[in-house]
Amino acid sequence: MKKDIHSVRKNIVDRKKKRVQGHNPSPSQLYKPPQDEEMHGFPPLITPNGIRKKAPQEEKKASNLALQVVFAALLFATVAIGKNTSFTLLDTPEQWVTSQMQEEFPFAKVSAWYTERFGNALEVIGDNSPAAPEQTALPVSGSVSTSFQNDGKGIRMAVEAGSPVQSVQPGTVVFVGNDEETGKTVVLQHKDGSKTTYGFLTDIQVHLYEDVPAKSVLGSAQSEEGQPAEIFFGIEKNNQFVDPVKVIKVDESS
Repeated sequence: MKKDIHSVRKNIVDRKKKRVQGHNPSPSQLYKPPQDEEMHGFPPLITPNGIRKKAPQEEKKASNLALQVVFAALLFATVAIGKNTSFTLLDTPEQWVTSQMQEEFPFAKVSAWYTERFGNALEVIGDNSPAAPEQTALPVSGSVSTSFQNDGKGIRMAVEAGSPVQSVQPGTVVFVGNDEETGKTVVLQHKDGSKTTYGFLTDIQVHLYEDVPAKSVLGSAQSEEGQPAEIFFGIEKNNQFVDPVKVIKVDESS
C-alpha cells in the first residue's frame, strides 16, 4: 500500500515538472528578430514546419552578391593569367580592363570635382590666393616640322635637344609608356574630357594617375645621333583629334 502511494506521488511530481517546462520556453525561443514583412506591416512568412522562411528579397541580394564576387574573382584571375602568359585568347579581357582604367574613366574630372569641394588631400590651411587661370600654350619652344595634315593625329615640332616638355593644361596622367608611333609618350586627361599627348620624350618625370598642374615638366625632348630633336604633340576632344595649330598659336616655319 505504501509503495502504491509513493508511486502515485512520484507520478504527480513528474507531471508538474513537465507542465512547468512546457510553459517556460528556452531562451532561444523567447525572441526572434522581425522579418522585413513584419517591419512593413505584413504577416511573416511561415513554412509548413513552423520555421520562418527567408524573404525572397534577402535571398536575391545574397545571390547577386555571390555572383558579383565570383565574376570579380574570375576577371581578376583572367587578367592576372593574361599578364603572365602568352595566350592570345586572354589578350582581349586584359586590353578591355586596361582601356577602362586608362581611357574611359574620367580621372581628371573626378579629381577636379573632389578638389573643388574638399580641397587638396594634404591641404591643412586654406590658400586664399586667387586660382591661376588654366594655361593653353606650347609644351616646348620650337617650330612645326610636320603638320597635322600628315597623319591627322598631331604635329611634330623641331626643338633643341634636351628641352623640357611641359604640360599645356592641368590634368591627370592616364598613360606613360612606349607607343609604336611616338616612342616614349605621356598622355594627360583634362577635366573637360579632352586629352593631350606628348611623344618622343626621354627622362619622363611623371607617373600614372598623377595629377599635374599646367607647365609641369613631363620629360625632355629626345634626340637621336645625327638628327635634330623632335617631339610629338596632339590634342583630342570629343574622341576626335584636332589640329593644335588651330587651338594654339604656334610657329609653322620649318
